[in-house]
Amino acid sequence: MKFLIIAFKSRNNLYSFNSMLRKYNVSTNIINTPRSVSISCGLSIKTDFRNLALVKTILSQSSLDGFMGCYLINRNLGYEQVERIM
Repeated sequence: MKFLIIAFKSRNNLYSFNSMLRKYNVSTNIINTPRSVSISCGLSIKTDFRNLALVKTILSQSSLDGFMGCYLINRNLGYEQVERIM
């Protein structure tokens, strides 16, 4: 299973970006930031990895200054691989 985790410094930025994604009909979940990422306000946005191009576009057009990173999480048979992609 592959998915993206998008982390922000503040919850306000997180909720604002989540709202922006929802306007583009991107399915998201607000989750506790995984320990393997753990560099944010404690919450992160989770979305399908196939939304990466749209996430990049929306981030580049937004004025949010609290972006901490975007991570690709790949979980297979109990093993988790984390790769920072932005």
